[in-house]
Amino acid sequence: MPLKFTLRQLEYFVAVGDAGSIAAAAERVNVSSPSLSTAISQLEAAFGVQLFVRQHAQGLSLTPGGRRFFVA
Repeated sequence: MPLKFTLRQLEYFVAVGDAGSIAAAAERVNVSSPSLSTAISQLEAAFGVQLFVRQHAQGLSLTPGGRRFFVA
C-alpha cells in the first residue's frame, strides 16, 4: 500500500510544531509559506485529522490529534 504522505511533509509538520508558525517554519526549512501551508493541509487530509489550530496573527498550536503525531 503506497504512502499518502511524504517524508518532506512530515519534516514540515515537525518544523511548524517546533516553530509555532508557518512563517518561522518556512524560514527554518527554506521554503515559501504557501508551500509549507499546502504541505500541512495535504498531510492533514492524508491522516484525516486536523493537526493545527490556526490562530490569525498568533501562529498555530497543535490540536490533540496533532500532539499524538508530534514528538519533540
